[in-house]
Amino acid sequence: MTKNGKLPELLAPAGSEESLRAALAAGADAVYFGAPVFSNRMRAKNFAGDALSDAIRLTHAAGAKAHITVNTRVRDREMDEALALCDRILSPWDDSRADAIIIADMGLAAEIKKRWPDAVLHASTQTSMGSPADCRILYANGFRRLVLPRELSREEIAHLCGGPLEIEIFLHGAHCVSCSGQCLMSWFCGGRSGNRGECAQPCRLPYALDPASSQNSPTPLSLADMCLAGDIPALIATGVDSLKIEGRLKPASYVYGVTSVYRRLLDDRRAADPKELAFLADLFTRGFTDGYFAGKYVPSMVGRTARENPASFPDAKTIRTALGERLREAEKKRAAFMAKRVRMTFSCRRNEPVRLTLVSDEASATVEGDPPDEATGKPLDRGAVVKSLTKLGGTGLTPALTDPVTVSLDDGLWMPVSRLNDLRRRAADALNEALSALPPDPPMPHRPPRVPDPYQPPKTPRRETDPAWILSLADVFSLAGEPDTVREILAAFPRVTVSAWDVLRAKESLDRLGLDNPPELTASLPVFPLPDDALAALFADAHAAGCRLVECHTPGQAAAALYNGFTPAISFRGNVTNAAAAEFYRSLGCAEVAASPELPCAAVRQLGLVPIAYGKIPVMTLAKCVLAAGNRSCAGCGGRVAGRKKAFVCRGTLTDRTGARFPVFGEADCVDVVYNAVPQWMGDRLNELRGAPSLIFQWTDESADGFLDVVRRYRRGASGEGRRIPN
Repeated sequence: MTKNGKLPELLAPAGSEESLRAALAAGADAVYFGAPVFSNRMRAKNFAGDALSDAIRLTHAAGAKAHITVNTRVRDREMDEALALCDRILSPWDDSRADAIIIADMGLAAEIKKRWPDAVLHASTQTSMGSPADCRILYANGFRRLVLPRELSREEIAHLCGGPLEIEIFLHGAHCVSCSGQCLMSWFCGGRSGNRGECAQPCRLPYALDPASSQNSPTPLSLADMCLAGDIPALIATGVDSLKIEGRLKPASYVYGVTSVYRRLLDDRRAADPKELAFLADLFTRGFTDGYFAGKYVPSMVGRTARENPASFPDAKTIRTALGERLREAEKKRAAFMAKRVRMTFSCRRNEPVRLTLVSDEASATVEGDPPDEATGKPLDRGAVVKSLTKLGGTGLTPALTDPVTVSLDDGLWMPVSRLNDLRRRAADALNEALSALPPDPPMPHRPPRVPDPYQPPKTPRRETDPAWILSLADVFSLAGEPDTVREILAAFPRVTVSAWDVLRAKESLDRLGLDNPPELTASLPVFPLPDDALAALFADAHAAGCRLVECHTPGQAAAALYNGFTPAISFRGNVTNAAAAEFYRSLGCAEVAASPELPCAAVRQLGLVPIAYGKIPVMTLAKCVLAAGNRSCAGCGGRVAGRKKAFVCRGTLTDRTGARFPVFGEADCVDVVYNAVPQWMGDRLNELRGAPSLIFQWTDESADGFLDVVRRYRRGASGEGRRIPN
């Protein structure tokens, strides 16, 4: 149960008007949908112009909430358009105003809060946040809910519930194999950005894994679908606030079927039976798993070929009928809610006219009737009086919540129910007449439609000096190569960044090299969220290694680093694409803000960001290890958190259909990082990055000799093969 004692909200997808109606008909408490722009499902039909406002009205008419997705990364040139969309759904003060906006871009969030301070913001799973530190910083910056990554376990979810920030998790639907917001594979392979709603799903394609895994799957990156229908009691017990069904690209029949099953399971507070699980599988499945929730990352999580059984789909008439019934019920509830509360006083005395008085907060009315008769059979009792007088339906009045009727009744009297009903009708008419004679309420202050002020990007101080070079190591054991070669490499870099898991080992390697002017060591925090105690242990290692700067990936990590005495820097995983986002991180104390790899050189220069100038860029971060039969079984990492002090030896490659080879590096915490098959090369175009404070060189699978050759060629401004940053 949630902290207020209610069942968690059931949140259903609506990628089209048909799916919206299906979700409402099936009993969703809330629905989420977006416009044709700035929504992370751009290929869904979505809702344009007035259709967006109409969709919100329909949602409210059914008694549900409307959460609008504005959850792509926004460029500066697009900010005015994004704010105009927010104006459409936040400025109305009627039933077309959104209940919440789902946001991934911290810059857009900051601009929304400037213009609409009362806007309810939900942090999208695309923010990659999921730690207590992230929850604290989000709440402090005006967010009211966090959508957690799918990769968290039951225990990790429960640990985050019950605080000031509402917690939403996914319940059913497709899995992303990469941490949401951390997948660049579609962008690098085909120019379609997953961070901008255009993902081409390269994870569903075949890859050859070397070394071959016991999983023996031709599609090792294609996970089975999430299905937590068998875990409903455990889900409720976590205290989570909202349960989300994935599927804005699915048809209305799928949305209705899945939502109706989970509506029933939640209301009954029970797990699905075999028949219900089979029904869900008939609607659509790549195989089902609850592996992340259960904390069991096993080979069976790899998906199979998608299948569905159209014969199981509900027909349109079923959906239409169910929606009509819900709309009628919602209208009844609204009418009851809007009715004026009244108290009644009924007097029935011998030889006196019967009298009924109705009293509201604003007026009262009294009517009389003929005196009662003596009872010849069963006399009139209080229960019969209350039952008759409280039937106020259709009058715009409703009984008070407590002690609605006071009855003064002599014994042994009788009057027919028809006279009681007539008395009630006349009293209601008289009170309504008295209410209508009252002077009208003063009009609400007029709120004209608000047009956002034009977006003014924060100004970034321009740099005239050449940027410093930063070496980022994918593998700390690269420092153990031929000493003279490694020394020459390090001479080019005043700073070296290594995983926080490996920072002590990196310090030992640098000490063994005996450098006269050793580079400054920077610890890079893990991408996946950690609890406070695990984060504190990494900070202790960073202090012991002499680090002053800590590379962070989320606002929560940056705030925690600053609290622990470090200067934070935000990595490219922060997905900064606009000046407002850069300013947000700088306001948190970040000394450097890295550029999203999707930004062109001109934006990097203009925003004063730190780009990756050379190297194979991480394109996926996997919580499920593809290099071993199952997580926790790897001798290299030793399992989640426990492997912090061990050597990480998992290495491999994924080869796609074109022969491109993507290096895979296993890290601590049973995490794999997949690197791009082609390095970024800007050796002969460094002038296009002048103005950036620093340049990052990513050393992945190159030999020491090979990387030294890269350094020498960059010093000469030589050309080379690789991917260019567009200008």
